[in-house]
Parts: sequence; C-alpha cells; structure tokens
Amino acid sequence: MQMSTVVERDSEYYAKHFVLEAMASILVTYSAFYVPDSDSGFLKQYVGSICVFAIIMTLKDSDYFFPDATPITTTVLCAATLYTSENGSTNWTEIFSRVSGQLAGYALVFWLVTMEPLSESESGPATYVSSINEGIGTMIEGIAIAFATIPLLTPYDSGDGLRSKAEAAPPSNRSLSLVALSLSVIHYTLERLFRATMNPLVTILRCYLDGSNAVFVVFCQLAGLFAAFLYVSWCVPSRETLQKLRKSV
Repeated sequence: MQMSTVVERDSEYYAKHFVLEAMASILVTYSAFYVPDSDSGFLKQYVGSICVFAIIMTLKDSDYFFPDATPITTTVLCAATLYTSENGSTNWTEIFSRVSGQLAGYALVFWLVTMEPLSESESGPATYVSSINEGIGTMIEGIAIAFATIPLLTPYDSGDGLRSKAEAAPPSNRSLSLVALSLSVIHYTLERLFRATMNPLVTILRCYLDGSNAVFVVFCQLAGLFAAFLYVSWCVPSRETLQKLRKSV
C-alpha cells in the first residue's frame, strides 16, 4: 500500500511538470511568430525577451520553480546536474515529462498557426482559433495572478494552507511593486501574442458594440478560467515550500 501511494504521488508530480511546461512552450512558440498590428509596432523585437521574463516571474509549479519552456533549456540544465540528486542519480522521468509537455505545447501552437490562414471569413477557423487563444490566455493569466500573489501571504502555523486576506498582514509596497510589474508583463505578453482580452466582461461589451457573437469566445474564456482554477488548486505550494519562500524574501 505504501509503495502504491508513492507511485501515485510521483505520477502527479510529473503530471504537474508536463502541464506547466506545455503552457510555457505555448508562449515561447507563439512569441517566435509574433506580428504587430501595425508597422509602428516597435516593440516587436523585444516581445520574445519580454515573454521569457513573464514566464520566469509568473509561471510556477508546486515547488515554486519556473518551467524550462524548451528542450534546449532542459538539456543544458540536465548537463548542469539540476536533475541529478546527491547520490548521482539522474531523474530521467522528470526530464521526459518536461520535454513531453514542451512538445505538446509546441504541437498545439503548430496546429493553431496552420489552421488560421485556412479561411479569411469571420465565421471560419480564424475566429475559432482566436477564441481558443482567448481561453489559453485566460488560463495562463489566471495562473499567473495566483502564483504572483501567493508569496505575499503566509501559511497557517499548523497544517497546510494560506491565511486569508483578512488574516494575513498587508504586503509592503516594495513587494507589491514586483507583483505589479510581473502581472503587467504577463498581461502585455498575452495581449500581444493572442490578441486577447482575457476578460469575459470586456469581450461581451466589445462584441455588443461590434455586433458580433460573443458566445463561443466567452465559453472559451470561462473554460480557460476553470482550467486555471483546477491547476492552482492542484499546485498550491505546500507549507514547507511557503516557509522557504518567506525565508527568501
């Protein structure tokens, strides 16, 4: 019984890395194909770098480490023994789960990017793809908001869990400034890459003014929000991880 519990926990641990790496890979791949709305988009050359900063600052796993995002990064970190324990054993399962997630994210973007040029009509794949992008963007931004806020709070003295906003001490402006910068960067990145609002209320108003149909777009946004809820609930850092975070602040 004890052995099966360990295997189940390990499987969940690797699954978390798979999902996180897939999200990061989606952002990195999209940033390589970013095209500004107009010729005056002078920040085009910086979008890829801004995207990397946003990933490192806002996307985290349950140990509060950022994803590798590309197989190249995983390879060089493996060479640097970041996946090798003290006894010299390399965790190839973690490496496999990370690279698999990266390739899955790349495959999704490959599918979406090749679909979009297939139709120029408003009801064709271009609208379908942009709606999916809204869902992906909403999911990633929701996760980023949660993991940027978590270090501002403190765990309960006994057991797992974070203190509520009413129970925790208010964060300092110094801490908030870093959170504000991180969330501003991830929002800019998602807005530019996905042409997305990541906000169902804004989408409804915009579609009303344009006379377009908001149903499928809002559905994708709500699906992305639900996915973010599941991921955050799944990957909330343990009490030990939260204590390490507090010591490092």
